[in-house]
Amino acid sequence: MYTESRIVEFLDKILAKIQNKTEFLTNNSAILKNIDTFLFIMICLSAVCSIFMSNSLVAPLLCIVAVLFGLTMILNKNYRLKIENSSLFLILYFVLAIASTINSTMPHQSFTGLSKTILYLIYFYATLQYLRANRDKVPCFALIIGACVSFEIVVAFMQNYFDVLSAATWQDTARLNPELVLTRVYGTLKPSNPNLFGGYLVVAVPFLWLYTALNFADKHNKRFLISLIFSVLSIPAIFMTGCRGAYIALFLMIATLLVAAYNICKFHYPQVYAFVKKYLHTIVIAGISVCCAIMVCVPKISHRILSIFAMRNDSSTSFRMNVYHSAWQMFQDNVLLGIGCGNKVFREIYGLYMLSGFDALSAYSIYLETAVESGIFALICYLIFIFYLIKNGLNAFFACGDLKTRLYLAAGIIGVVGVLSHGFVDTVYFRPQIQLIFWITVAMIMVYSDFQKSEIEVK
Repeated sequence: MYTESRIVEFLDKILAKIQNKTEFLTNNSAILKNIDTFLFIMICLSAVCSIFMSNSLVAPLLCIVAVLFGLTMILNKNYRLKIENSSLFLILYFVLAIASTINSTMPHQSFTGLSKTILYLIYFYATLQYLRANRDKVPCFALIIGACVSFEIVVAFMQNYFDVLSAATWQDTARLNPELVLTRVYGTLKPSNPNLFGGYLVVAVPFLWLYTALNFADKHNKRFLISLIFSVLSIPAIFMTGCRGAYIALFLMIATLLVAAYNICKFHYPQVYAFVKKYLHTIVIAGISVCCAIMVCVPKISHRILSIFAMRNDSSTSFRMNVYHSAWQMFQDNVLLGIGCGNKVFREIYGLYMLSGFDALSAYSIYLETAVESGIFALICYLIFIFYLIKNGLNAFFACGDLKTRLYLAAGIIGVVGVLSHGFVDTVYFRPQIQLIFWITVAMIMVYSDFQKSEIEVK
């Protein structure tokens, strides 16, 4: 790690020299002087537009972000090159993805998939560097993403009650009582897909919860009440998607939220903590009772939840089990470097392994998909990066004494837990609607983990 830090220091010195050389450009141009503002606008615009636009239209926005990020790094002296040890594993993952593309039997299609990975990683580092220099903008991200997800929640309720569109492939109705068929909502996302919408809500809702908590902390009562209403409505909205992976993610997110809230109350709201501690058993029993009552009163939802455990008796689950079997065989034949990046490569090569009549676009698990595309070492690097991300985030959360910093870290960890748990059984993670917000979440955790660490070192 010492060698890597020396390399980063050397590159940072070069960057500083370039910034000094280009200082006259910044001083003589109002546009270049505010280039980081344009970067912020484009980061937010990309995330917002992704919920309305197709993937092909989002790509140019990400290219603009990449260009603005490059200009910002060489023009703004507030930006310094910094790479944490955990980020080295993400960089190594990227290097292995390049090696996988070179090694692929379908290099052209694999390069298309690699180019998407490059854009997502640049978007992540652009957000990370921007937030390092502008931590005060995190509430803006919470507001913008919270507003987007609130809009989608309204759309979800409208679709649920007006039944705008219902695709036969979204639910197995062959063995199902018509009265138990769930109207699955899909929001405004392209393509229209309830599982994609469920994944979007999972990654975006924590920002809505964060905005609600920030308003409560700042005693902005009107904003708090409005955001609280949408925060509560976000839970039935996720259930309306019928996405069982999102159900699993929601359960883990709420569990993480309760643990975080319990710890925050312990240090910042002692009266609330004393009340909860005194009536903890009663609160737990009441919560379980409410959940059971909802399941009894809404048989469509309860049947959908129970179908998670149906295994081969549910056509969707049985289909995915067949895909997992074939994808595992693909991985075994391409352990080291995988088959190449992107779903185009996967779909072509999957045809050699699939069971008859079971074509698939992906492995339906981000972990299996990563292993199949880029090999076992790429998966290990990605998992190590995630491990250090959560570890550093938790350490900072428990060591921090500032309420808002804890709220940022808690929201980030909740979002990552939701996305990664949903990713066990689906690959909508690779869609831009989820990727962009996920990397904003990761950047937020890294910025505040690093900030808390520096605060401790100063003390």
